[in-house]
Amino acid sequence: MNEQVKRETDQAIRITGLRKSYGDTMILDNFSLSVPSGTVFGLIGPNGAGKSTLIGILTGLLDSEEGEIVINGLPLTEENEINIKAQIASVLQPPLLFEHFSSHDFLHYICDIYEVPAAERQKRMESLLDFLGLSEFQHAKISKLSSGSRKKLSFCAAILSEPEILFLDEPFESIDVISIGRMKTILNRLQDKGVTIVITSHILEIVENMCDDIAILHEGEVIAYLDSETRRELQEDASLSEIFEHYVGVEHPREDVLKWL
Repeated sequence: MNEQVKRETDQAIRITGLRKSYGDTMILDNFSLSVPSGTVFGLIGPNGAGKSTLIGILTGLLDSEEGEIVINGLPLTEENEINIKAQIASVLQPPLLFEHFSSHDFLHYICDIYEVPAAERQKRMESLLDFLGLSEFQHAKISKLSSGSRKKLSFCAAILSEPEILFLDEPFESIDVISIGRMKTILNRLQDKGVTIVITSHILEIVENMCDDIAILHEGEVIAYLDSETRRELQEDASLSEIFEHYVGVEHPREDVLKWL
């Protein structure tokens, strides 16, 4: 295998020259990024940086205006859409759920779509619901669930599909500390099986501890790509939060404005 082919094979996602705007507002501007296969990959950036829009495009929920996307070697085109969607799963913010289904029926529906073997599905569903503390709510309508339970249910549905690539947009928002730990355990197991995981999160400590490579987005562009080696070097002197603030150019307000406190 020549070096060029090897590099492309090692990339779960390759994005080149992507553009997306809403009206006169450019969200992604000539955006390019590669995500190595089998990694936990972090996308961080300020509000409005384009993270959720990017995830929406990669999962087929939004159209782009220009650019090329290749997922697991397949160009993201109408012709390949079904094959690509069979390989990916997502937990979006807010989660996309069927409000009038019960949790149990919704997961059964997901198993039907992804053809999870009948002999396996009940065991898989019960184990996930129990592990994430959702068993007592499995027959309640989704519309009655708390925001945290809805997020965990969406996570269960994504795992049941056994994806090759998993997109997680703010997966830990509204989630209790115990459940975050259990979700991380599941994600570690998925990575051990070779699944590529892409995470956006404002909780930088989680990204710092979980992710192999990290891209910092700002105003629709990648302004920094931190692979494992670069991160080790930078984080000898600074936390990820400090590195993030440096690249984004955060200006700290004077503390004397709070002298009344």
